Amino acid sequence: MNLRNHIKLWGGIAAVLILMTALTLLFNQRQQQVPSDHAIVDAPVSNVASSYGGVVTQVFVAEGDEVTVGEPMFVVTSASLQQAFAQGAQPASNVAFDLDPARGLVTYKAVADGYVTNVKGVLGSFVNDGESLAAIVSDQERSVLASYTLSPLDYGRVELGARAEILMPNNDRLSGEVAGVQITSSNGETVSEVRVVSDELNAAELGTLGQRGTPVSVSMSLRDDGFLAGPTDAVLTFLTKIGLR
Repeated sequence: MNLRNHIKLWGGIAAVLILMTALTLLFNQRQQQVPSDHAIVDAPVSNVASSYGGVVTQVFVAEGDEVTVGEPMFVVTSASLQQAFAQGAQPASNVAFDLDPARGLVTYKAVADGYVTNVKGVLGSFVNDGESLAAIVSDQERSVLASYTLSPLDYGRVELGARAEILMPNNDRLSGEVAGVQITSSNGETVSEVRVVSDELNAAELGTLGQRGTPVSVSMSLRDDGFLAGPTDAVLTFLTKIGLR
């Protein structure tokens, strides 16, 4: 066998070995990923509740309206507030409402930036103390709540700070990380509720796709306990550095 044939032979063997190694590392990396059974966008919700019972005399917001902190939402005329003031009480305004005790007026304000939902304060209706007028879903601090049915072995491989990829309804992919894990039971099965955070979820460009309750899908990375963990991480780090991942 001449030198040229030797080079071809060993070159072919090397190519096969490289391909098999790459496929093995890729398979190992895929084994670390688990898709969510169910996932939705979540966000903090602030309740706008009546502190003084009375009649709703002005409504400045509707379902879905965007509001900013301090923006007036409702005015309630409260006989009980007016009566308390007449008897010498000195109730004070705060971040949630402005008071005009002499006239018995309570102006309820937005306590967070976001959009209005669950509007229950209707013009002319009576609200009791503590009754909800509306809710505000925050535009910030969004996260994703994802449900997984994991084996005990896989549950032990879930780590805080682990990488996660959020697939949005428009097929955009957002990078995130695991921020919390909680165990619940559903239909006799143990379900892992995982909270994933991502700064990209707070981008204004998402529009309605970033609203609370939007269905998404999350692929979560599990800790790799196998003997290929080191080589797999090295290859993935290299691919990231050269822009192929």
